[in-house]
Amino acid sequence: MHEHLLTIDEAAQRLRVHRSYVYKLINQGDLPKPIKVGRCSRFVASQFDEALRGLGGRS
Repeated sequence: MHEHLLTIDEAAQRLRVHRSYVYKLINQGDLPKPIKVGRCSRFVASQFDEALRGLGGRS
């Protein structure tokens, strides 16, 4: 089974933020590092969704 991959722009749309903020969350360790597919960066959707659940539980 193939894992669904998200672009940085798709991740930003899901979060409703600018793509630069997505990179900030990656650098802070709040989001997983994307994988490289050729020259492109992609998030594994299941890992991204798991990280979002973790972000939602913060106080």
